[in-house]
Amino acid sequence: MNRIISTSIQRQLQLFFVLTLGITVLIMGGVWISHNQVLLEEEAERVLIVQSDIIGAAARPALMFNDQRMAGELLQAMKFDPDVSVVKLFTYDGNELFTYTAEGDTAGVNQSIEFQSVPGSAYTDGRLKLFRVIEHKGSPVGVIYLESDMNHLKKSKNAGFITVIMVMVGCLVFGLLLASRLQARIASPISSLAGLMRKMGTHQDYMIRADQPVYNRETQDLLQGFNQMAEKIQQSFDTIEQNHVRLKESEERFRNIVELAPVPVIVTRPSDGHVLFYNQASARLIGVNEQGQMQLNAVDFYRHPEDRDVILEKLKKQGEFHGHELEVVGSDGESLWISLSMSMMFFEGEQVLFSAFVDITEQKSVERVLAQNNQALEQRVVERTSELQSARDELQSTLDNMIDTYYRVHADGTVNWVSASVEALLGYQASEIAGMPLESLSVDGLRFPQVTEALEQHGGAVINQRVQLKHKQGYAIWVSISAHRIDNKPGELSGVEGVVRDITLMVQAEEQKRNMEEQMAHVQRLESLGVLAGGIAHDFNNILAGIMGNAELAEINALEGESVDHELKNILTGSNRAADLCRQMLAYSGQGIFLRSEVNMTMLIEEALQLIDVSISKNISLKLDLSNALPNVNADKTQMQQIIMNLVTNAAESIGDETPGNITITTSLIQAGKSDLQSKFIDEIREPGSYVLFEVVDNGCGMNKETMDKMFDPFFTTKFTGRGLGMSAVLGIVRSHEGVIQVSSKPGRGTRFKVLLPVSNGEMIDLMDEDVEITPYRDSERTILLIDDEVMVRTVVDRLMKKLGCKVMLASDGVEGFEIYKQHRAEIDLVLLDMTMPKMGGKETLSRLRDLNATLPVIICSGYSNDTVSGQFDTVQPSGFLQKPFSLKLLREVLDMISTKS
Repeated sequence: MNRIISTSIQRQLQLFFVLTLGITVLIMGGVWISHNQVLLEEEAERVLIVQSDIIGAAARPALMFNDQRMAGELLQAMKFDPDVSVVKLFTYDGNELFTYTAEGDTAGVNQSIEFQSVPGSAYTDGRLKLFRVIEHKGSPVGVIYLESDMNHLKKSKNAGFITVIMVMVGCLVFGLLLASRLQARIASPISSLAGLMRKMGTHQDYMIRADQPVYNRETQDLLQGFNQMAEKIQQSFDTIEQNHVRLKESEERFRNIVELAPVPVIVTRPSDGHVLFYNQASARLIGVNEQGQMQLNAVDFYRHPEDRDVILEKLKKQGEFHGHELEVVGSDGESLWISLSMSMMFFEGEQVLFSAFVDITEQKSVERVLAQNNQALEQRVVERTSELQSARDELQSTLDNMIDTYYRVHADGTVNWVSASVEALLGYQASEIAGMPLESLSVDGLRFPQVTEALEQHGGAVINQRVQLKHKQGYAIWVSISAHRIDNKPGELSGVEGVVRDITLMVQAEEQKRNMEEQMAHVQRLESLGVLAGGIAHDFNNILAGIMGNAELAEINALEGESVDHELKNILTGSNRAADLCRQMLAYSGQGIFLRSEVNMTMLIEEALQLIDVSISKNISLKLDLSNALPNVNADKTQMQQIIMNLVTNAAESIGDETPGNITITTSLIQAGKSDLQSKFIDEIREPGSYVLFEVVDNGCGMNKETMDKMFDPFFTTKFTGRGLGMSAVLGIVRSHEGVIQVSSKPGRGTRFKVLLPVSNGEMIDLMDEDVEITPYRDSERTILLIDDEVMVRTVVDRLMKKLGCKVMLASDGVEGFEIYKQHRAEIDLVLLDMTMPKMGGKETLSRLRDLNATLPVIICSGYSNDTVSGQFDTVQPSGFLQKPFSLKLLREVLDMISTKS
């Protein structure tokens, strides 16, 4: 500090001026540059905002109608504005309607602009970006995005920096020179310069220049710097003026765009209706005067002048409106209908009415035609409604006078509607029954879900279902109900409707008929039983006569010492005849299956051919049509032979011995359905499936209906000498084999017998196989326990088994037999057990014996068939079965079989 004070004034002035001038130039240059930059940016932003408002106002119709073509024609005019690089129009929901990018602006082409519904501006990478919301009647209809390249501002800023630096350097140099020549005059140019600056600031006259004479370089440099600064400021204001010119040009372009827009547009003054602006589309629509100009007052456009007051009032209340239909005067004086949209806006410095409209004259014509058609249609509907009401009344009258009752039930199960005939049916008035739940009318408490479930199972409808309903008086009636679903749409149940018929009298008649049929069947059974008893008594008496006679002869011969062999053989023959008669009776009852095996009907017929040939007359020709690929049936071979012989013999007898005839035997495999398995002689229902068909057809005398109805009755015959169970046994055998027999015959045209037997599943029960080689009883030393309540049976079987060399223990009932086995279980090897006994039957005895010894061989001995007996056992099964009566040979075969299994 002392050194500065001690220096010369020139040095101090030099230093002072250098520092002051340098700092001043630096500050002023910075302020000028910053101020200039801010002004330029603000002016550029203002210009861009004005442009966005102008473009937005012009683009409202395009946004409202979502018209890309209109938007494109509008934005293509921006190519005349070099300062606008990018313009984008968005609908307010973010969809891009149209984009304009200045030619050669690669930055604008490549960048992606994200939609922004909030208005604002930003400077990014030397570009000014602006979002503005376009509103219509106070509601946003879209967003406009404008982007301007601000690189010229950047260049101006850089030039300012360079200028400031250069001026500052010059000032430092000139300051040093000026300070060296300090004189009293130095203050004068500085004061003058200050005055110029004040004048420039006060009057904003940037054309002022410092031109007074100077006497030193520093002052001259200072004045030159001032002049340069003024020049720069003047250039900045020139730029702003140019921007104003461009704005004017932009407004002119807007006019051009609106002028070329296809939508008619008119700008009018609200006070007097004077037209300030119109485009070509509106001139074409509304018309021009003789000088080629539109009428300059909007009042003349209205067909009804009072409409203008209505529109202005509406605009005053709403601010803007759209789609107002209005009748105006067209170019040819004819009426036009337009859809008018109107809003307030500023135009050339004043508030105006901006109107855009669309010609809807054609639409109104169509609407008039539609209105006429609608009126005609409504008249037709009225007429049809009247016709339908008449038809409905006729239908209601018909329903009310029908015997059947028609009904409709809601989806909730309550009665919706019934015809008037319900009073005769249930005693209720139609109005009484409406709303009642379905189950309250049903005797069985039938619920609506049960009804809908039945409908679903039967495809949506049921017919003639019998149910009982409750009469109002409390008694039940039988009705036949038919019903079907009502659906609002597929799968959605809205109710059920149908018809109800009173069938109480019919049900009562059926019940009476059924009772009469049962009584008749009972009488027929008694009659058949009488015939059966008489026939059996006749045959058994004949057999017993032979047995008793031979027994008396044997007794006499024994007393006289003569041989009794002949009489004993006759007794044995008679006994076998009696046993055979019992087997036929079991066959007739369907319980005669003794020995089941796999039987091939074709092979069985071929084996029986020799016996068949012997049984028929020589005048009868036997024809065979036998299938070679026939599956087996699970059957009793002997009984199948009995069917074959009985049917062939019956056919031969129908032909007779005197006249020639034919008998055809056929076998085949068929797939039988329900209709194929129906038979008037067998009540049981057979399951459809694979069946072996065996047919015997003759061309004999045939049968009438009465004979066919009785042909399977026991001991019935058309021959004087014929008595027996032949055809009855055939029916019983077929029934017991789960088969079907069918007969068709006409007098003089022969008879056809069809027997259907189910195909075997491969399983069989064969306790006695005729093909098994019978060997002598090997275990003759065994001890056998015989349990039977018949003394004669015990005596005979005891002697027979002793003939076989067996040791025998006897018991008269199950209790005694069980106790004997408990005491001698170590000795007893086999038990022969009767089925029906007092105290303890065969089933319980078998169970208790097996509790003591699970592997004990037990043979059931019974007069019933094997199937009948085996059906009474469940978990505990006997080891074998022996049918009463039996021979010594059969007894030995069964014992040998059990020994082999053991």
